[in-house]
Amino acid sequence: MLYIVILLLGAGITYYAVSNYMKTQPEKFNGVFRKVLAIALGVMAFVTLIKGNIPVAGVLAVASVLSWQGALWSYLRAKAGGPQMEVSQDGKMTKEEALKILELLGDPSEQEIKDAHHRLMKKIHPDQGGSGYFAAKLNQAKDVLLK
Repeated sequence: MLYIVILLLGAGITYYAVSNYMKTQPEKFNGVFRKVLAIALGVMAFVTLIKGNIPVAGVLAVASVLSWQGALWSYLRAKAGGPQMEVSQDGKMTKEEALKILELLGDPSEQEIKDAHHRLMKKIHPDQGGSGYFAAKLNQAKDVLLK
């Protein structure tokens, strides 16, 4: 009976995620998908804990928390072979590196640079649980492109 309830709950969450995908922009879908994945992993952790497998439940619970925060999503994307950043020899950031960091293409306008910086900074700012190093890299990329 418990498995049927879990199956129905999973189907409902999947339906909710797919219906939101059809209505929203891809950026919002990523957030919804992360949270649905986190909930599914949390439910699996709970069921596994009830069955008595504490180590596996712990791993699933950690994966659930990381998914909710977005760290698991970034890790999996990096492991899937996403584009790698090349560092220049002299240590200074090039325009191409700055464009990759800000996820921009071509010759973006000043407003596009500021919008991309703001969008990414909201995700990785240290006050939001992000990294100070990556926030500094974002600021450096913005400065390179605006100067």
